[in-house]
Amino acid sequence: MVDARILHTTAALRDAIMRLAAARPVSEITVADVTRAAGINRATFYSHAVSPGSLLADVLTPELDRIREDDAEARRTAAARGAGADELAAITRRGIDAVVEHVVTHRDIYGKALPDPNDGSLHRLLVEHFTVSSAQHIRSLDAARPELLDDVAAGFVAQGFVGAIEAWLAGPRRSRRALVDTIVLSFPSWWR
Repeated sequence: MVDARILHTTAALRDAIMRLAAARPVSEITVADVTRAAGINRATFYSHAVSPGSLLADVLTPELDRIREDDAEARRTAAARGAGADELAAITRRGIDAVVEHVVTHRDIYGKALPDPNDGSLHRLLVEHFTVSSAQHIRSLDAARPELLDDVAAGFVAQGFVGAIEAWLAGPRRSRRALVDTIVLSFPSWWR
């Protein structure tokens, strides 16, 4: 059983970094800012994270992991049923929509963190996350997929996905649907 104090500290850190990162870029957030906002000391902070950027990544990662797991489960279920291309395309769209929902939910944070030239922690988080997700997806495709370097293709897709999100956040307000449509249409035809 986890000690109640650890749960309280974890919740306080999560709340503090989310509030601070919604207000300013993570590169401008100090450990002192986080400890003050969370009501803890530096030693306690460092027992949970190495930097404000890593703490923020640790807080956001479980949401992204759930999206990946839901997508993989939907694909396994569809494959077991012998799903067609339309159903697989719908699963891809749902996964993209879930990621966009995650970004929109945390728009204030991503809008400040992704273009921040002094801290690339969230950019790296998204690229790494989507690279792993893309590589898993590519490996799961049937033999009809083209001959390619899986890791290179996964990196290409991941960087493009993050680039699309960054451009959408930086540009004039446009609909989520337009972003999802654009990402879906930008995927290679063999992706399904």
